[in-house]
This record gives sequence, C-alpha cells and structure tokens, in this order.
Amino acid sequence: MKAPNRVALPTAVSLVALLIVLALATLGAGPSSATSPGDAPALPPPSNGAISPQDQADALHLVIAADREIYCRMYVALQAGAAPSPNASAGGKPGETRPSPCGMFRRASELIQSRGAEFSYALRSLRPIDQRNGPQTELEQRGLAFVASHPTQSYYGQEMLGGRRYLTAVYPDIPAVAACVECHNRGSAPIPQRYQVGEVMGGIVVRVPLEF
Repeated sequence: MKAPNRVALPTAVSLVALLIVLALATLGAGPSSATSPGDAPALPPPSNGAISPQDQADALHLVIAADREIYCRMYVALQAGAAPSPNASAGGKPGETRPSPCGMFRRASELIQSRGAEFSYALRSLRPIDQRNGPQTELEQRGLAFVASHPTQSYYGQEMLGGRRYLTAVYPDIPAVAACVECHNRGSAPIPQRYQVGEVMGGIVVRVPLEF
C-alpha cells in the first residue's frame, strides 16, 4: 500500500508546480496595452516610413500658398503706402521696382529649379496676363478647368516629362486680396475677364518626381 503513495506524491507535486507556473505567467502578462480601450496599438502597422508623392505635393503646396499670400498682402500694403519704400525690391535695393506677386512667384520657382530641386511648381491660368503662365501640358489644361469649376478641390495626375514620370497636382489659386482681382481685371487681354473676389483665377501646379 505504500508504493502507490510514492508514485502519487511526485505526480501531485508536478501538477502543483505546473499550476504555479501557469498562474505566474498569467499574472506577469497583465492587461495588454494593445487591447486596452483608448490605447494605441503596441506596434505600429507595417510601413516603410516613406511619405506618398501626393502627401509631399500637398505639403509643398501649403508652404508655397502661404508664402504667396503673405507676399501679396505685403505688396498691396506697400503699393497703398501703408508700409515704407514701395519702390524697394524684395532684396532691399533702393530704386529697383518690387516685383508683382505673380512675378515674385515665378522668380522663386526658377531660383529653386536653378539650385537643383527635384520638385517644381508654377502659377498657371487659362486666361493669363503673361502668356508664360498659361497651361503648358494637357494635364495642366485639364487640371485648371477642373479647379475652376471645383474651387474646394485639387486635381492629381501623372505625366511623363523629359523621360521622367511625375505626379502633377493642380490646386485652385484664389487671390488673397481684392487688389489682385482688380489688377487682373485691368490687365486681361484682349478682352478683359471680369473676375470676382473669392473666385478661382488660376492654379498652382506642383510636380513631384515618381522616379529618380
């Protein structure tokens, strides 16, 4: 009768030890942060960490449009005499005519290109005062027509230019100040185009390369 007791005791100890290990493992795990309400997942979703070309174009446009609006307001204030030296250039040289907002936009975009930027941007219009600002590609033509009738939306497409593929984005350009509208209404040729304040007058075109 003693032999069965000697077999049962180690078996019982093993079962108890197993239960203790399982209990400790359960206590040690605790509540998972990935499944707790209101918590972010413990691990982020798989990603290569790269920004998409469209997001890159959108981010560039935010900076470009902000700079354009600030310069427009400053230019109008200078022309109206609300700020000193209306004849000073953006570089501060006395006697040099300050470029118009559209002229400054072109100068800045050309300067960035001359410094080797992979992206590019331009100001375009279906009815430009300066013909250099008219649509240069079929996609630009379509994009400008789209934003003219959809002033709260942007237009995206792909182009092959110079042997490289680009994402081209066209954003509606709505003048920040009434003076810009008046200037374009005076300068439109041969038949004046009567724009209204708050109306789309063109588009900002941003291109981001899809291959390097």
